[in-house]
Amino acid sequence: MLTLQQITNLKNILMKKLFFLMLLGIFALNMNAQVNYYKASQFAYKCIEDGKWTEWTEWQESDVTFSFDKEKNVVKVYTEEKQTYVIVEDNGIHTDSSGGKQVKYTVIDQDGDKGMIRFREEKNGNQQLYVEYDDIMWVYSGIKKITR
Repeated sequence: MLTLQQITNLKNILMKKLFFLMLLGIFALNMNAQVNYYKASQFAYKCIEDGKWTEWTEWQESDVTFSFDKEKNVVKVYTEEKQTYVIVEDNGIHTDSSGGKQVKYTVIDQDGDKGMIRFREEKNGNQQLYVEYDDIMWVYSGIKKITR
């Protein structure tokens, strides 16, 4: 038969284990919530015409939201037709000729087409998201992180 002291000790051990499991559960929920949301204020594009790249279009106002799910390696752009990009390769961080920093990813989109996504930050802090294919590319600019 257990003494009162032994029962108290067992109760304390069980409470500590329960507390640890609760913390572990909260941590696991936070790990799954590694989705960051952003909003862009401008948009521009260029494409191949007659075998050559056109100039970038003038900036157009934009109110596009996009998300980056770090755990699932997925970028989603919430335009009229939702764009989904699954990251298949991390091409690293680079500094471009104007001093901006960019992270490049090889992606497969919702249609199975292969492309490239670049997150870029200019020296002045302006952030941009580039979506690039062999014949067209577009950029979202004026990006700010938002909370949901």
